[in-house]
This record gives sequence, structure tokens and C-alpha cells, in this order.
Amino acid sequence: MPQHDVIIIGGGISGLTALHYVKTRRPDLSVMLYEADNRLGGTVGTDHTNGYSLDWGPNGFLDREPLTLQLVEELGLGPQLERANANVSNRFILRLGKLRSVPMSPPKFLTSDILSLSGRLRVLTEPFAAKAPDGIDESIYDFGKRRIGKEAADYLIQPMVSGVYGGVASRMSLRACFPIMHEMESQYGSLFRAMIAKMRQAKREGKKSGGPSGPGGWLTSFKGGLSRFTDEFGKRYSSEISLNKQVDSVSRKANLFVVRFTDNTETDTRELILALPSNHASKVTGHLSAPLSKTLAAIPYAPIAVVCFGYDSVKVRASLDGFGFLVPSKEKKQILGSIWTSSIFADRAPVGKVQFRTMVGGDGDHDSAKLSDGEMIELVARDLDSIVGLTGDPELVRIYRWEYGIPQYHLGHLERVQTIERELSAISGLHLTGNAYYGISLNDCVKQSFKVVKNLAI
Repeated sequence: MPQHDVIIIGGGISGLTALHYVKTRRPDLSVMLYEADNRLGGTVGTDHTNGYSLDWGPNGFLDREPLTLQLVEELGLGPQLERANANVSNRFILRLGKLRSVPMSPPKFLTSDILSLSGRLRVLTEPFAAKAPDGIDESIYDFGKRRIGKEAADYLIQPMVSGVYGGVASRMSLRACFPIMHEMESQYGSLFRAMIAKMRQAKREGKKSGGPSGPGGWLTSFKGGLSRFTDEFGKRYSSEISLNKQVDSVSRKANLFVVRFTDNTETDTRELILALPSNHASKVTGHLSAPLSKTLAAIPYAPIAVVCFGYDSVKVRASLDGFGFLVPSKEKKQILGSIWTSSIFADRAPVGKVQFRTMVGGDGDHDSAKLSDGEMIELVARDLDSIVGLTGDPELVRIYRWEYGIPQYHLGHLERVQTIERELSAISGLHLTGNAYYGISLNDCVKQSFKVVKNLAI
């Protein structure tokens, strides 16, 4: 008899969600989750200090995914949900050293200074843009340049990609990162025509339509920070979770998986769910499939540092009335952008104080993510001061470093995923979940883990 029916390796949001679905959808199965760290959550975490609530990595999710909202209710966390303030719609992009408001409607776009007049006129010609080239995996940047022009690609598309993925738009696959954009062009021949059609459909159905990058949704977190989500899993399923257990290797014995840990203990299971970053999953699958291990290792990651500053509001010149800003690479700053957390959610800073969450690094700047704490604080303070105006030093500083921060869906990603799927189909009972394959958001992780548990072979 196997020691377990299901083993889950990895205690981030994907592994915790998989554990919940096994416990609630398949209560007949014995399940155990192993996590190498001394805590759960992966990049999800929240520190509470001196009246500040500081999220380590992601700071929320869009409330557009019914499965995530259902999961929240099943965990009894519905009353703890917190929607972002209305000013979350006020977003800015740095251009020529000045913050420019991102226009959220066609009339505002026409009078906006975010692009030059010629750049705005070029965007208006989008319905007449050249068709997509046949048979190639087009980059997001090339797609944007082809459809709305180079200026818009530089000042709208690239900062969006760095804000979401920490990525470089010319390296990223459109079909892998923003499949809805690809589908809209394929179906309607134009993003404008597609958005008009979707707006009309949404109006008929009484729903809110989204933009070309995806369906509409509102940024949502939990009172006190996102870690309330992962903490609840830990409380509810403590008897099925083992911390400080790092996997060394996985092998196959008859119809079982044998999981060996670095402390020289081992266990076996009928079904194995790897909820690890792909580079870690690569290291433990070498005995199962060399092509699988090699393909997992080929998925690159962008290093990200999240630098949180706390300031007295009177020491900040800008009003901070909005979500924050992104920095196009052409602006030659070292920060990718900054989120004004205390303007988005309640109680993220004491009364009269403000909190900045500034991102450094990304796929285009691996070196900045490796700077010492002192050097990183200096560059963030310098760049923020030049943009929002700061007086003096921050009263609070926290730096959260993620060497493997965000998986990069580079050109060829879909082909890599196909290879992974093919290899998995030949190893009955082995499953992968996480943000390295089908989407990087919390919603994507929930959906993937739900699908994995639904497809268990026992």
C-alpha cells in the first residue's frame, strides 16, 4: 500500500489550492503537502510593522474569476475581501520625466499628452493595420508596433509588459501572454472592432467589458494584506502540511512515485502534483523524463525586487491620487514602476503616512535586482524623488528579493508547453501546476490547480 494517494510538492498558492481541492472534492483520498521553506505562501506574504502592511510580492487579484471567488467563500474569507479604492483607475506612465495619466476612454485618449499628436493619430489607424504574419510566434512588441505604431508600443505596450511580467515586450510571445489579443485580431481583424463588439455584448448582458488584454475585473485583496489568504490554508489543513521538507529527487517504482527528501527520508504516492517553480520542478524530474526536465529548465524567470518605502505624506510633493505609475524603458530609469499602496487599500499605512511599493529589476535589468540593500535604496529614492518629489529619507524600508520572480513566456513558450504536456501524458499520475505554464496571475494558479485535481487518475 502506498503511504499516500496524493502528494503535493510546494506550498505556494498553487499547491495550497490543490490541497484544498483534494480535501473538498476528493475526501476519499489521503493527501500530504510538503514545503521546503519554514512558511507557506511562496511569493505571497505580508509584514505588519509600525502600522504599515507590506505585501512581499503580489498585492491582489482581479475579481473576474468565479472559481477564485468561490474558493474564497469556501475558506470562509468572503467577509475579509477588500476591493481597491475607486482611484485605482487613475494610472500613470512616465514620459519625458513627467507623469502622464493613462486615458481610459477614446475621447480622453484624443486629448491626452501620453503620446504625441502623430502617435495618437497612428493609433487611430489601427483598424487598417497590416495583418498578422503567418506561421510565426509574434512578440508583443512587434504586435503593438504593427497595430498601433512604434511610439505607442514604446510608451504603452512595453511598460504594460514590464508591469505585469517584469518582461521585455520584444522577447515575449503574444499568444502565450495575451491570447485574447491574438484571438480578437483573428476574429475581428482589428482590436477596435473587437472591443466595440465586446462592449455591445457586455451591455446587452449587463456586464462590464474589459480591454484587449483580458476581461474586466477589479483589483481585490484581503483586509490587512494578501497573506490572509495563504494563512487560512495553513490553519485549515495543518495536519496535511509538512514544512522544512525539501525534495531531492523523484523516481518511479512500479506504479508509484517515490519522493526522496534532502534529509534522507522518503515516501511514496500514487499521484504526484508538483506545484514548484519550473526550474525547481526540472531538478526533481530528471529520473522521470529527461526531455521534461530539460524543457522545464528552459523556461526563464525575471528577477524582481519589491522595495517598500514609508513616508510622512507631507514629505511627498505629488498627490498620489491613483494606482501608481510605470516607467517605459526609454525613460532610462532603473525602477520599473511604483504602486501607491496606501492610496489603493485601507490601512496599508498609518494615518498621515503613505506607502510606495517600487519594482526593480525585471528581465531587462538582471543587474539592478542584485544590488546591495544600500545601493537599491539609493536608486529607488533617487528615481522616486525625480518623479514624485521626496523630502528626506523614508521612515520605513523593506526589500523583498525574488531571484526567480516571474516566469517569462518568451517566444516559443507554447511549443515548450506542448512538449511538457506530451511528456506528462506518458507518465501516468504526474501533474504540474503553477504560474510557469498557462498564466502568471493568482486566478490562473487557482484555475490550473482545480483542473489538475479534477484530472487525477484515481
